[in-house]
Amino acid sequence: MNYDHNNDPKTTKIQARLQAVSFFSGAATMILELTGSRLVAPFFGTSLIVWTALIGIIMTSLCIGNWLGGSIADRRPEGKLLGRILLFAAVIIALTAWACNYILTSLQGMNMNLYMSSVLAAVMIFAPASVLLGMVSPFVARLAMQNINSSGAVVGRLSALNSAGSILGTFLGGFVLISLFPSGVILMLLASMVALLSVLVYTGAWRKIIAIFVMGIIAGGAYTADTYGLPFSPVGEQIETAYNHLSVVESIDRRNGRRVRILITNPDSAQSLMYTDNPSELVSEYTKFYDLAFHYKPDTKRVLMLGGGGYCVPRYLLSERPGVSIDVVELDPGVTDTARKYFDLKDSPNLRIFHEDARTFLNRAKADGFEPYDAIFMDTFSSWIVIPFQMTTVETAAHLRELLKPDGALIVNIIASVYGPKAGVFHGIYKAFANSFSTMMIFPANAPDPKYAYALQNVILVGMGDTASSVPPTPDARFAGLLSHQWLEPFVPDPHVPAFTDSFAPVERYALAQ
Repeated sequence: MNYDHNNDPKTTKIQARLQAVSFFSGAATMILELTGSRLVAPFFGTSLIVWTALIGIIMTSLCIGNWLGGSIADRRPEGKLLGRILLFAAVIIALTAWACNYILTSLQGMNMNLYMSSVLAAVMIFAPASVLLGMVSPFVARLAMQNINSSGAVVGRLSALNSAGSILGTFLGGFVLISLFPSGVILMLLASMVALLSVLVYTGAWRKIIAIFVMGIIAGGAYTADTYGLPFSPVGEQIETAYNHLSVVESIDRRNGRRVRILITNPDSAQSLMYTDNPSELVSEYTKFYDLAFHYKPDTKRVLMLGGGGYCVPRYLLSERPGVSIDVVELDPGVTDTARKYFDLKDSPNLRIFHEDARTFLNRAKADGFEPYDAIFMDTFSSWIVIPFQMTTVETAAHLRELLKPDGALIVNIIASVYGPKAGVFHGIYKAFANSFSTMMIFPANAPDPKYAYALQNVILVGMGDTASSVPPTPDARFAGLLSHQWLEPFVPDPHVPAFTDSFAPVERYALAQ
């Protein structure tokens, strides 16, 4: 049935409904995009590559939907057809919530490169719903058109409403929904809302009843998912925070048979590990290298740590080095809450926690009167592909040097190789930090032998401003094992890799090099 555009109350009511559809379909699109990042995160991370694939595929799908919607609306400008499109979109979104983990698990098992995996994930999970949502806007404009003289005003009004809905969806999804509900539940609620929109445009009573019935089933599915979870969920405790999707799992350390609790924020690596029978003991080999601060500056008392994670290093320092105070800068309060619940993080008068971006903290610390630290630990690179570029630059190094005592030590954990295709990130950071630190020492944490120079591993970079203090007297026996990892071969940074700066730090280019 075609809509009747006579100037009567019925037409006014129809126009209002079409405007509501335009507004809320825009909101739905943005909520879908934001929630999509959380669905993909446990499997492929949240790197720039993943975000680019997600945004690019959704935008492409919306373009295709716009073209198809306009073409179909010209041939069949019928409210019932728009209702079917919306109802079909609702069903697709609901099915996505139930099937996405199975699809993502299958893609992860194919061991493709991150570019291909991210694009395929976005195509398989988000493209169908995005195409259907993209069809809505031109279809609504066609149905709302009454005469050519007012077409500009109609299209402009509907476009503005769609954009306003997108703005609402962005803030509602990012600030509210993701903090309140699991990702799958958000998709189910979103599907219910889209099904409700189909009710607004259906003209026949029986069609409205069918749409309401479908909406009720989807809403029931949302309740079930919130109560019992969704099928094919990743193993372990799944935690949504304002910034991350966290997984907390337990495993057995094959080296000693002890049970280990693991915090995962990116799927390609474990970010924090803790022995359940001795929470203060360090598990990851690379974390033990932070103790070098007490070798190069034995009187270290004040430590700044950028990146909290599971708070393994702060927990160790508070337990094993009485009298040491530590300030921890952790972006995500949800990570800190998870550490308190699962990783034995306890309050201490020697521990201060700042929830903000590490670079923001560095930018303001000196102006805010923070006293220089004896040592600064940096562990903000959660994997070899998730690298906050702003922490790799010449400007960052300058801020770090200002916050460090003249004889203090900077210790940075970088996941890279010393040489070879995977070394670009390390070389760029090395060059950037060498601008501020006169002494730079390299400690491959896993394989110090030069024959493993091309191996991807934790590479510890130690920077000091006072060259003399970098060669202490007879070292304590406790540090002998760590010092044996020092790279003593000549190190020549790659001349083709620039020193990273705030204006140019192509970390993704080098991190994903083959």
